[in-house]
Amino acid sequence: MQNQEQFPNKPGIREKYLLKADEEGYLYLGDARTEFGGRQIQYIARFLDGSGGTEPDYNFGKGLKYKGSSGNYSDIKIHINDLEVFIERVKKHYGDK
Repeated sequence: MQNQEQFPNKPGIREKYLLKADEEGYLYLGDARTEFGGRQIQYIARFLDGSGGTEPDYNFGKGLKYKGSSGNYSDIKIHINDLEVFIERVKKHYGDK
C-alpha cells in the first residue's frame, strides 16, 4: 500500500471570498479582481450590467444579484452566491480556461 499524502480540499470561489462579503452577502467586485486574469475591474464591471444597460449583448450579470452600476465601478457589488457564475461568463467571453 502506498503512503498517500492528504491535501486539504481547495476552497471554491464562494468560500474564498465569503469573509469579505457584507451582512447581506454582497461582495465588492474589486475584492475578487484576481479571478479575472489581471484585467482592470473597471472593464469587468461593465460586463456585470452591460455597461450601464447600454450594451445588452455584454450583460453577463443578467439573472444575477448585484448592486450598483459600472458607472461607479469601485462601488459595484455582486452577491457571493452569484460570483462564480459571473466569473465563468467573463472567462468564457475572453476564452480563458
